[in-house]
Amino acid sequence: MESRTFILKHKLPIARVEKYWKGLEEGKVYGTVCKICGAKYYPPQVDCSKCYNSEVEWVEISGEGTIECFTQLHSFPQGFEFVGRPYTIAIAKFGDFKVMGWYEGDIPKVGEKVKIKTGKDETGVWKVYFEPWGELNEHRL
Repeated sequence: MESRTFILKHKLPIARVEKYWKGLEEGKVYGTVCKICGAKYYPPQVDCSKCYNSEVEWVEISGEGTIECFTQLHSFPQGFEFVGRPYTIAIAKFGDFKVMGWYEGDIPKVGEKVKIKTGKDETGVWKVYFEPWGELNEHRL
């Protein structure tokens, strides 16, 4: 059976989290913290799903993180064909925030230290990237 391309486009309402997207352009990654119950969100949310409050504080996520898990993709989902080579998506912990981003380097290791940064991909979309950092990586470079 012949396969067919299925393209689904939709608009994401980003007005209330615009600070996040503007932050990526400025090299910053933001999360939110509920002012009432203290719940922390990444990606940022402006409505707390624990206490249903809409009073949140925006906080910058920076510094050194630790890889908690990752996956390497060899087959590209629709919209990511431009990558053209296997790529790695990782989740790293930065304090109380767990952030998903594109890993820059070979195969990461769980527990590896990374720095967070932002950048545009080949299609002009801003993303979060992790770059190897720290003692574990000195032996790999």
